[in-house]
Amino acid sequence: MKRSLALGLCMTLLAAPVMATEKETLQERQDRLSKQLEQSEKAQAETDAELEMTEAERDAVSTEVRAVNERLDSLSEQIAVQQSEADEARAELEATRRQLAAQEQYLEGQKALLSERLRVLQIHEDRSYLQVIFESRSFGDFVARLVTAQSIAEQDRDLIHTFMTEVDRLESLETAQRTQLSFVKQKERELVITKQALDRAAEEKRALLSELNEQVELLELEQMTREEEQALMDEQRRIIAGQLEAIAIAEREAAEAEARKREAEAKAAAEAKARAEAEAREKEATASTEPAAPPVVVPPAEVTENVTAPVSTFLRPVSGYVSSRFGPRANPLTGAPESHRGIDIVNATGTPIVAAAPGIVVKAAPATGYGNVVFVSHVLGGQVWTTVYGHLDSITVAPGQTLSAGQTVGTLGNTGWSTGPHLHFELHRGEWAPGQPNAVDPGPYIGY
Repeated sequence: MKRSLALGLCMTLLAAPVMATEKETLQERQDRLSKQLEQSEKAQAETDAELEMTEAERDAVSTEVRAVNERLDSLSEQIAVQQSEADEARAELEATRRQLAAQEQYLEGQKALLSERLRVLQIHEDRSYLQVIFESRSFGDFVARLVTAQSIAEQDRDLIHTFMTEVDRLESLETAQRTQLSFVKQKERELVITKQALDRAAEEKRALLSELNEQVELLELEQMTREEEQALMDEQRRIIAGQLEAIAIAEREAAEAEARKREAEAKAAAEAKARAEAEAREKEATASTEPAAPPVVVPPAEVTENVTAPVSTFLRPVSGYVSSRFGPRANPLTGAPESHRGIDIVNATGTPIVAAAPGIVVKAAPATGYGNVVFVSHVLGGQVWTTVYGHLDSITVAPGQTLSAGQTVGTLGNTGWSTGPHLHFELHRGEWAPGQPNAVDPGPYIGY
């Protein structure tokens, strides 16, 4: 039972008689996949190491950014304090200036009073201060004039002294306040310059942090992509191993059948020979009385062979128009030049997508870039092929499932890196591999 099932599976997968060339092709493919998987695992280890270093560098820069931000916050507080002190110094300076102006106005009044007194002392004549005293009419008048003159002189001296003292005080206060304001403003400028330098450093650190974040994202994407590639190659190896096992079982069964056939033929030949010898002896006994019968010629049995012609074309997986052909193009998402490794066929969301040939589902799940995607492995006419159906809205098959040509694998959609509903269809001569080196233009094979 197990052998018959394996033989049936092998015949379904290969879609052609089991041949040695197909076995060799599968074995070569298995060897290539092993080497590619080894290279991918080595690259994955390098990516992991680079990602670890980049994350460590990003964490260090992030710590530096936090430290710079804390320093900037402290400087902002210090600048605010200096600005407050500068505002207070300006207010005090303005108050002193107002006091000085008021004092000057008061002293101007006192100066006018002094001038009036001098004018009175001169009594409208060009006479000296002593003449006013010596022109007294009596000794009492002399004493009175002398006392008055002395009193006026003392008041004048006090007035002048007060005037000079107040002016000196206010000018000294103004000078001190102007110096204090200059000091505060200088300290404020120094803090602002320091903050500007830190702002530039912080901006550089933030730019570096942003760049490191992008590198981490790219490395994580590369890591995830390589994990998907390795999983796909592992699945392809598993399927190929199953195909090789099915071929080996079929070959053993064919060899056993051939041995049984030869044994039966040998037995039949021995029996025929024995019968012929017996008949010959009987004929010898009756040869003298009966004429010899003519020999009977037995025509050889016709051998029929069930041979299926190799498949040279594939079914069209979906109808619609081609919006982007195989080959160079500008990436519709980024605008960057790239090599398009398939063709894009546009139709409505939900349109059924069918398998282009008989085969086995290698992958049926979301994948980076492809969105919901189905990979199918085929062995057609001794040649290994892989078809890819990307950006599906839904998937209707499972990994390991055997498909017939035209069987639905999913529905057309807009998942993954896509700008509108379409099927991204790839055809690979051989296994799917990182970098898609085996991709061929599927257009001629499906009639586009």
